[in-house]
Amino acid sequence: MIKKIVSFGDSFIFGTELKNNTNGSQAWPGLIAAQLGCEYETRAIASCGNDHIARQVYSYFSTNDKNVLAVINWTWIERFDFYVGPPHERWTTLGTACVPQTLAWLNNNDQAVDILDFYRDFGRSVVWNKFRNLQTINSVQSYLKLQGIPSIQTYMDYALFDQTHEPLNPDYVKELQSIVKPNLSLFDNDLNFLDWARNQGFDITDPWLHPLEPSHEVAANLWLERYREKLNE
Repeated sequence: MIKKIVSFGDSFIFGTELKNNTNGSQAWPGLIAAQLGCEYETRAIASCGNDHIARQVYSYFSTNDKNVLAVINWTWIERFDFYVGPPHERWTTLGTACVPQTLAWLNNNDQAVDILDFYRDFGRSVVWNKFRNLQTINSVQSYLKLQGIPSIQTYMDYALFDQTHEPLNPDYVKELQSIVKPNLSLFDNDLNFLDWARNQGFDITDPWLHPLEPSHEVAANLWLERYREKLNE
C-alpha cells in the first residue's frame, strides 16, 4: 500500500493564497493526505508552465522513492518555459502577464524586451502551444507508466483539447490528444478547478483568481475515494 502523496503543478494545486498552507497542506491533495493518514509533499510552484511541471516530476523521482501517488495539475498552455543561457543559465516562464520587469534579473532591459517580443509574436501560436504541451504531458505520462508510478492528473486549459477550429488541430495534434486525454480528469461537470469553484459559488481571489479554503475542502471530499482507490491499487 502506498503511504505518500506528492503533488506537482502550479499555484492551483499548491494552494497559493491559502492561510497556514505550509508545504501545500491546505490544498486539496494535502487535505486528502491528512484524511487518509498519508505523508504529503508538494513540488508545485506558482506561475510555472507545463515544461516546468514535467521537470518537477523528473527531478523528484530522480532522487526519491517511486512508491508514491503522483498528483499532477497541468497548467495553461500559453505559458512558455524558456531557458536563458550564459551567463545566467536558468529557466524562466513567459506568459500573457509577463512584462519586462519580470525579467529584471537579466540586468539587460533590451534583452528582456527582445524575449517578450519573441513570445508575443510566436508564443501564442495555438498549434505550437497544443503540440509542445501535449508532447510534454505525453512524455510524463509515459515515464510514470514505465516506472510503475500511479497518478491522478487534472488540467486547467480546455484549449488543449479544443477541436472546433480544424486548421488549428492538425492530424498530429489529434493523435497526441487521443493518447493523452484518457489519462486526464476534470472536476464535476467537466470543469477545471477554477471554473468548478466558481460554479460552486466559492470565493475567488482578485486579481490572482485563486479559489480559497472552502473550495479546497469540498474538492478534497470530491476526490477522496479516487485517491483512496489509487493508494490501494
